[in-house]
Amino acid sequence: MEWDHYEIYEPGVAAPLNAVPRAEARRAFDKLMDERSARIEMLRRLLHANGVQLNPADEGIQDLNDWFRANVEADPANPGRLLPEWYSVVNDVALFLGDTIIDRCPGLHWGFFTGGEKDAAYQRHVILGFSQVPDPKFNMDVDRRVAGYAHRIVASRGSVPRYGTVKVRGVDIDVDAIAEAERQRPIEEDSFWRWVKYAEANC
Repeated sequence: MEWDHYEIYEPGVAAPLNAVPRAEARRAFDKLMDERSARIEMLRRLLHANGVQLNPADEGIQDLNDWFRANVEADPANPGRLLPEWYSVVNDVALFLGDTIIDRCPGLHWGFFTGGEKDAAYQRHVILGFSQVPDPKFNMDVDRRVAGYAHRIVASRGSVPRYGTVKVRGVDIDVDAIAEAERQRPIEEDSFWRWVKYAEANC
């Protein structure tokens, strides 16, 4: 893996976005949107250094997916987590995919989601504006999708956290067994392309 002077993105917040004050989360959103083009260019350079061209066409999205699957790395010191630089790459990949979706569906846009504090996307940068779905709050959190995909990949290679059991309403639940069952699902080889196509079909 050739990093070619890759610079890790610094979001400017030290806690999950749903846990910080609205103004702080909003500043993080504005910062990310301001730096979006620079981050995508950083991704373009990184891919070029590793023999891949960043291309928003379907075949380019698949090339990006293939490269990501082959190279994403777990943190040896923190099972189930990625190396810090890979969370930055996740961020950059999500921005590229999000911009690709918006280019194909001009009615969509990046938005700062405030549709409910219990929503997983609360105070995060998501794609909004979908017209072919019944839920007016529907959003696509591309960053969360890319991160989840990365975690599944490294888990399939043995980087797995251990949680043991928890008691829920008096019943012991084996969290690790549940997680193991989830890991048995095959990892899609074309997730990036599928997300783009889903957005196109519902915009």
